[in-house]
Amino acid sequence: MIAQAGSVPAPEAPERGWSGPAEAHSAGLYVHFPWCVRLCTYCDFDRQASGFERIPRYVDAVCTEIRRQPRVPIHSVFFGGGTPSLMAAAQVRQILDAARERFALLPGAEVTLETNPDDTLGMDFPALRAAGVNRISMGVQSLDDRFLRLLGRRHDAAGARAAVARVRAGGIGNLNLDLMFGLPGQTLEDWRATLEGAIELEPDHCSCYLLTIDERVPLGRDVARGRLRLPDDEALAEQYELARTLLAEAGYEQYEISNWARPGHASRHNLTYWRDEPYLGVGAGAASSWGGRRYKNTPVVRRYLAAIDAGRQDLQECETVDWLTAAQDCIALGLRLREGLDLARFERRFGVALECLAGEELRLLRRAGVLEERDGRLRVADRHLLVTNEVLARLRIAMEGGSVRRRAPRST
Repeated sequence: MIAQAGSVPAPEAPERGWSGPAEAHSAGLYVHFPWCVRLCTYCDFDRQASGFERIPRYVDAVCTEIRRQPRVPIHSVFFGGGTPSLMAAAQVRQILDAARERFALLPGAEVTLETNPDDTLGMDFPALRAAGVNRISMGVQSLDDRFLRLLGRRHDAAGARAAVARVRAGGIGNLNLDLMFGLPGQTLEDWRATLEGAIELEPDHCSCYLLTIDERVPLGRDVARGRLRLPDDEALAEQYELARTLLAEAGYEQYEISNWARPGHASRHNLTYWRDEPYLGVGAGAASSWGGRRYKNTPVVRRYLAAIDAGRQDLQECETVDWLTAAQDCIALGLRLREGLDLARFERRFGVALECLAGEELRLLRRAGVLEERDGRLRVADRHLLVTNEVLARLRIAMEGGSVRRRAPRST
């Protein structure tokens, strides 16, 4: 049965678009490094495996772009890619020194460097620590050599374990491991072996991502042509629940749909995104959310360098976020967190209670036990986490005054 969702007119916003930022006293800084030694078969991020001779010029350009940013306190810096650990420690320091000159880098700021296991062989950990890096995020993905070959990874399982030992010996005490489930041909026992092996390595943080693939990348093309088969929804649900169970038993707290951490080790930079706080992105392909605008640099390194040299921005995307979109995005991000959406903060920011924007649908989801409220925060109930995307879509439609199906979503 289809019924019209309940809605009320939104408070008036400026005619040219709403520009109210999220409540925050500091921002995150994202630094994109687009080079990889080899492109993985599943990856659709902005990256390249050629033109390495441009890296020194690129680092200079990133520093120049940093000096053009608004002055704001920075609580986290995240070097992502690509493979930013391909930079020399001196280049990482060069970028962080530019950030310190331009921003107020807060005491104890989280500074994360992404790396692949093989790259740890050449990393100067003392120099990285001296530069300010205090967290490593390692793309392990699997501890099964069959799946590592399928994904086009350069390391094997033994190499991943050795890399963790090198990071620990190097004195960087905050380590995240990225893992992937839902791989073609992956069974529940395959996933269990990777999870148990990762837990034995005692990382401080663990991200478990469901494989999502684009038909434009090699792995996506193989799936589209029937050469590879992905696990079905029931198998995915079992794999996800296994991750939740094993990580909880090992003392990890789930703070976001795909992220677990030992107490006190939740990623501050991750939380920047999920709490809808402002962030600045520098480098080719880097995205920013600042002052009511969202924008993204061109991912083409040649064009990015030319723009920096000319004293301008070459933006692939740029939009002013209107009132309704900002409210919808705030809900979508907040409901991914296990702490949930702070309803009082939402009302302060948008001038209206969430109940007034999506009352009919919101009440339905609460009655069905899909959404629950605790201590003034709204969150998706544990047993319905796998249908979070459907929940978000239904709330978005309700806020737009569209039609929604009047029954609770079914967990898989």
